[in-house]
Amino acid sequence: MRPTCDLVILILFADALCHTWALFSPNPEKLLSIYLRLYNGDTLDEFVDVYVENATMLLPKMQLSRKTAFYIHGYTESVDSNSVKTIVGGYLKRQDHNIIAVDWSKLAASPYISAISNSKDVGITIARAIQKMVEGGLSREKIHVIGHSLGAQVAGFLGKNSNFPIPRITGLDPAGPFYNLVIPHLEAGDADFVDIIHTDAGIYGTRLVTGSVDFFPNGGVRVQPGCPATFEIESQEDFCSHHRSWVFYAESLTDEDSFIGRNCSSYLRFTTGECDNNDTAVMGYATPPNTNGTFYLKTNSQSPYGRKLEGAEGSL
Repeated sequence: MRPTCDLVILILFADALCHTWALFSPNPEKLLSIYLRLYNGDTLDEFVDVYVENATMLLPKMQLSRKTAFYIHGYTESVDSNSVKTIVGGYLKRQDHNIIAVDWSKLAASPYISAISNSKDVGITIARAIQKMVEGGLSREKIHVIGHSLGAQVAGFLGKNSNFPIPRITGLDPAGPFYNLVIPHLEAGDADFVDIIHTDAGIYGTRLVTGSVDFFPNGGVRVQPGCPATFEIESQEDFCSHHRSWVFYAESLTDEDSFIGRNCSSYLRFTTGECDNNDTAVMGYATPPNTNGTFYLKTNSQSPYGRKLEGAEGSL
């Protein structure tokens, strides 16, 4: 059978992308610029920074009986970005986790094609650091990796290249451009449990359903309630829907049943009430690790965004 024109184009594109990927691969010195920020107090101003190669130096400063959350920021961000401060702030309010923010800003600040080509090596580098921490006494069973946008794809590579199964990876609107096509992406096999929250699917976020469970608040696409319908490209308004994923997750840290989704095959069926008798599941921090499938829900347009069980009633 002769290949179709579309298939030939896809093969040529994949080959070109692989060559481009190799061209932009980071050098070891840039990978060593990655550092880990452990928040060791009650506020965002209390932290300890160590380069990724010295990750085990954090262990004496951690409470190893607690769970440990690693948060990986997205494209062009750093540990000082609003997304990181918001997520970390939520964990600090809980007072029951070690929270470590991963800063790969020198690699994430590159042009997008370069940043995505860095994502695999960044994931491998972080995986090796976590492995050393586990060898030094960190509990493997208590690790939770969370990533937003390109950081979620880094988390996928982390899971793919870990020498032990990561218990849970949460993808907050994983980056879509190029990952929708031929580049390996965050998927269910990257951890024992992979939960994904989609809020800008098909634009800055992936449209693929690849997690153990995928949540689609308000259909998972822009314009999310409360976000502007008109905006300049690459403005904060443009990113509003994409950022809703980490906003929702942060809210779930302090109000665990704030977001409840309904299992359904499509948002249309959900909104017409056809799925109102289907199973429900909590979205966000407290998602049970045995949850599987695709879930839809509605949110408010401003904080608090969660509508609890009302948000799972599609016909309302």
